[in-house]
Amino acid sequence: MQDIEIKSSEKQRQMHKDFFDRCKYAIEAGYYLEAILMEYAAIESRLEAICGIVGFPCGQYCLCRKDIAISTRINCLRVYRNTFKSVFKKTKLSPHFFTEKGTLRKWIDERNRIVHGLFKNEVKYTQRIQNSKDLAEKGYEYARLLYNEANRIRRLTKNHPEIFVSVIPQCKNNDCKGFNKDNQ
Repeated sequence: MQDIEIKSSEKQRQMHKDFFDRCKYAIEAGYYLEAILMEYAAIESRLEAICGIVGFPCGQYCLCRKDIAISTRINCLRVYRNTFKSVFKKTKLSPHFFTEKGTLRKWIDERNRIVHGLFKNEVKYTQRIQNSKDLAEKGYEYARLLYNEANRIRRLTKNHPEIFVSVIPQCKNNDCKGFNKDNQ
């Protein structure tokens, strides 16, 4: 059983490592939509990981994780960042990364317009394809920032657990499947 878990975690690590190479290749080859799809999955994965590291109920070990919207995690991390500034003291994320009209939400909104509206309006098709290159390049950067942030916070929990003693992550979406009314 333990050998299976080790092989699985090695494959998981390799998958995350290969993401950047595959994504970079997709962008260089002009497969922008493929890059955007991979980036969205990686961004969602890192948000889930960060939520898990800091103790949100919607983290990577949540049984209902597929039912939790990416916007819910972004909102919870926005409030968490504003409340517990010591955790984000040395972050490389911009101050507006998690805000309601901030960097990440703008990227996700643009991604949604391109992916969901690609074939809905022939007049806008060419513009959407052209915009997808810029979006893919930004998504690559945002995914890297979130991978680094997850690693930074993970190291912080190991090296300075005292920072997290008074930190109580609270879900900010009452409709979230990970929300526990008893903990509020």
